Amino acid sequence: MKTLLLPLLSLCCLAAPAIASDYLIENANVIPMTEESVLEGHSVRVQGGRIAEICEPGRACGDGGTETIDGRGKFLIPGLTDMHAHTNPGENAAMEVAQREMVRRIQSQQLRQYVMFGVTTIRDPAGGPANLRAREKIRQGAMVGPRLFSSQGIMDGDPPLHPAGAPYAFATGEKAASYVRETAAAGYDFVKVYSTLQKATFDAVIRAADEAGLPVVGHVPMPVHIEYALRSGMRSVEHLSGYDVACAGPEAGLQPIMNDVYQGMNYCTPEKIRGLAEMTANYEVWNVPTLIVQDNVKSEWERYTVFNEEESRYTPPALNVFQAYLYEIFLPRARAGLKAARVPRMALVKALSDAGAPILVGTDTTASGFNVHQELALLVESGLTPYQVLTAATSEPARYFEREGEFGTIVEGASADLLLLDANPLEDIGNARAIAGLMLRGDWWPRPRIERELAAIQAEYARDAELLAAEAQSAQ
Repeated sequence: MKTLLLPLLSLCCLAAPAIASDYLIENANVIPMTEESVLEGHSVRVQGGRIAEICEPGRACGDGGTETIDGRGKFLIPGLTDMHAHTNPGENAAMEVAQREMVRRIQSQQLRQYVMFGVTTIRDPAGGPANLRAREKIRQGAMVGPRLFSSQGIMDGDPPLHPAGAPYAFATGEKAASYVRETAAAGYDFVKVYSTLQKATFDAVIRAADEAGLPVVGHVPMPVHIEYALRSGMRSVEHLSGYDVACAGPEAGLQPIMNDVYQGMNYCTPEKIRGLAEMTANYEVWNVPTLIVQDNVKSEWERYTVFNEEESRYTPPALNVFQAYLYEIFLPRARAGLKAARVPRMALVKALSDAGAPILVGTDTTASGFNVHQELALLVESGLTPYQVLTAATSEPARYFEREGEFGTIVEGASADLLLLDANPLEDIGNARAIAGLMLRGDWWPRPRIERELAAIQAEYARDAELLAAEAQSAQ
């Protein structure tokens, strides 16, 4: 990526955030997500970007001086959350100016697109300085985007799982602890551990993070038993990692290498899954299954024959390079193993939920926002009810962050992050995508405004694809 990418930033149609006004959403069916209920015909008054009042039918709500939104026949829910998002695609100091501008452009596209799909909060477990800048702009109202929680880089062992992970390889506890302290000092929200971290280094990360007041999330490292990781205080487990190694046991000989990752899930039995779920419920830990990332894995045959046109439409063209990279390092036999484990993976999600171990919605994919709705559907397919799935996408993330009452529920005083839906998502989780309008911290986006912004993002993607094609042509 050289000179042809430099014009990309100037072509950007970045939406300007509006100043939050005062609104009254009248006569809506409110699903508060404090319990499984529908408050029929209620009105919600928004003032200064927050929920000021929730009024029963027939009760005057406010002084009549606010702009009204007709909620009759519609359903109001809190904004959704993606607890495993990636919106900082590789910015680093060694990049040329054009490459850096491209990365920042992709980030703005992803953040805006998240909102258009009703996602008003995200957690990025592999961030960096670009996320800190974006987080501050979002807080100031200078940039459209969801509420953003971020780690710094991942913390893997040495050698790392990914060939490109060398900058984040930690062979000693001293080096790892220093990085944790650096992460805290820079203002990041948590620390992320990864698959090849050795037990002694993992312990050093946990101790340093506890001293710094940062939660530890991520992959349960393959050399660390999952119960040990949970007992040590991991806040969340990504991708159901660790359960697969526990199911396989040491006799399977799984190694912390790319093509052994998650292969142990095929050793799971109903009895093993039940026992692991009951064990997990003893600890204060959340699981982020990211079912969509495994569901999107393609066999070598499917790589050339299966294409999701709608998902591709919502993926930044430059990120297709990342997909090609994954095919290079994740071989067909390993991909087949992931696909074969679909049933036990879903069974584990159901067992965790039944045991009382909380679930969070996360994607780890590149079609920001769009993939969240796919994940909601997969969680329902796993056996969770629509209400349980919505809980995993709204109120449970707030509880995870210890921000209950700030977002994730429709209660007085909470941030006005709201989705007005055409149909009831408790009847069909697919209705969560039927967005008639949304509110982002009190800024109202009716459907026509959403459509204009999505069209603007699509136009940017089209220009990006043309410029990338021209860059590839000139490199030949």
